[in-house]
Amino acid sequence: MGLAVSEVLADTLSVSVLVDDKTVPIISLGYKAAINTAREVRFFVVGDEFVQLCHLGAKVEIKSGPDRAITNLHFMGLIREINPNNAGAEIVAMDYVTLLATSSKINYKDEDILGRDLYVLAADAMNIPEIDTSGLVGGSEIRATKEMNLSGVQTRKEFIDKCFENMFKFVEDSTKYHGKLNVVHYEYAIHISNKMDIMLKDETNVHTKPSISISKNNNTIENLKARIDTTNLINSYSVTNKEDKVVFKREHLDSIKRYGLKAESVTLDIADYPTLVSIAQSYVDKNKYPSFNYVFTIRNVEHLGLGDLVEVTHPLTERNIALPISEYNLSFNEGLVAEITLGKKRFTLIETIAKAL
Repeated sequence: MGLAVSEVLADTLSVSVLVDDKTVPIISLGYKAAINTAREVRFFVVGDEFVQLCHLGAKVEIKSGPDRAITNLHFMGLIREINPNNAGAEIVAMDYVTLLATSSKINYKDEDILGRDLYVLAADAMNIPEIDTSGLVGGSEIRATKEMNLSGVQTRKEFIDKCFENMFKFVEDSTKYHGKLNVVHYEYAIHISNKMDIMLKDETNVHTKPSISISKNNNTIENLKARIDTTNLINSYSVTNKEDKVVFKREHLDSIKRYGLKAESVTLDIADYPTLVSIAQSYVDKNKYPSFNYVFTIRNVEHLGLGDLVEVTHPLTERNIALPISEYNLSFNEGLVAEITLGKKRFTLIETIAKAL
């Protein structure tokens, strides 16, 4: 197996791993996280004694960093998978979001949820003994409606994810945004130990500053890879009223000139003409540019977390753009190395209609 990585881990990051409150030595460690899902850690243990300690369902706590002080790497969760071999076993643990996904089914009724703030509904569903929800205060000012289809028998996470699918709004404010129509939305994750966080994402706000700036020629990053495509781009959209066949078309001429015409149309059972106009304008305004996704590798930046903004300069983008961290993978085999994925959600017609009604 070569040099035991535990020597590197102990010398550089002072890793402490507890399984059911018992110290377990490890020889490798990696983290994987994505928005709205459970954070995952993988580590390898050697010897039957330590493999037996790491049984399915065992509680895991990991602290790492100089003097174990890097809070972003503080993990608490449960062992969900064990992959043994002749030397020992790879252990896979998930944070306590996994308990929301495997919870007993709950009957969420309209009379208990309609009219309530989605933020508050989601926070209530997250409130289990293993998760610290004390920091979830305030609200989104987005109220549950019948059209959101939130009710029914489902797990806590199924209900929570429905809340977050609807927890966004279009805003206009010339003092905060360059564009006319902008999206503010919410995401959730456990960043540290068992503390749940609900994050307001407002990346187009000019007052929102990036955590880090990167470029193709930046010597602090490695392997900047970009994916820029027009698969979901729409710059001409026609909405037709089903009853009297009234049509409204919205086009974005600058987008058409740059990327070519990408047109779509739809017929809706909506009689209100201003609503048809709003739907067409909103849909084109949010989908008039190509989608941007980046992946890059960077060392020794343990402070970056899910949702943090990264400003990217790349020859293909024509301008600096700020994108949120949507996923990351951390490994400690050769120091602290992070592979970070940037990107943001594109809004569907159904979501646009829901906000226009």
